[in-house]
Amino acid sequence: MPKLDQQFQLPDGRRLGYDEYGPSDGKPLFYFHGSPSSRVESTLYINEELLLPLNVRLIAVDRPGMGLSDFQTNRRILDWSQDVIALANHLNMERFSILAYSLGGPYGLACAFAISERLHKVGIVSGAALFNESELMNNINEGTRQYLTMPREKPWLSRLFLWMMLGVMPRIAPNRFIAQANSLLAKPDRPIVAADPVFQQGFLRMLREALRQGTRGAFHESLLSVSDWGFRLQDIQIPINLWHGEADQNIPVEMARFAASAIPKCEAKYYPNEGHLSLFKKNAKEIIYTLVN
Repeated sequence: MPKLDQQFQLPDGRRLGYDEYGPSDGKPLFYFHGSPSSRVESTLYINEELLLPLNVRLIAVDRPGMGLSDFQTNRRILDWSQDVIALANHLNMERFSILAYSLGGPYGLACAFAISERLHKVGIVSGAALFNESELMNNINEGTRQYLTMPREKPWLSRLFLWMMLGVMPRIAPNRFIAQANSLLAKPDRPIVAADPVFQQGFLRMLREALRQGTRGAFHESLLSVSDWGFRLQDIQIPINLWHGEADQNIPVEMARFAASAIPKCEAKYYPNEGHLSLFKKNAKEIIYTLVN
């Protein structure tokens, strides 16, 4: 049975929230969610029926300021690796794999750089989010562009935008919100949302958890997404698996190709007719199998 809504106290006193799925003695796999998002995002793509036959123990973790994880002042992307190590030690995981999705991608790469000795494999799914490379920003959709640019240009308006669009709208007008969000997605992604009420409800719950503590966590993550990561892709010494849809308009495939060329040991797989959601939804089993074996 899943173990939900758990919290672990870190050495500095902050609490880290996480959910656990699959067999307790299974192969350990950490799930890093997108942004603004939360640990419950994993249920949009992964379920117990998938994990049990693969013997995978999945740990889906909230990053600071979202879900059940306390906000961390002045957090940097590289700081996340130390939170992960602390939780892995608490869960008696000596070595583990990482599946980083969407804007969780930079955090997966940061762990690959900083704690490689503890990692079995690292996979980046629709997550080569190189938003600090301006020449790669041409093909992103308008919703993602606003999320990234507004915090620097108009901080107060960004906090209001996050609260209204992601905090209030999903509660008072969920159907309208889903339709609007779906309209920003690439064509292959739209049926995933439009035709699946369970996915829609999971998506709304994911956002409610993301803003459970207010907008501070999501606002800080948007700033980090366009900041210097504190390391170079060229300095990652362990192999990276990368999966990306060529029709992705949230994180354009040009970013994935750039990352794959910069990371010394990168096995990249591109999908011509898949988007940001559809790639993961259709290939979750293959992705997880690759990462734990």
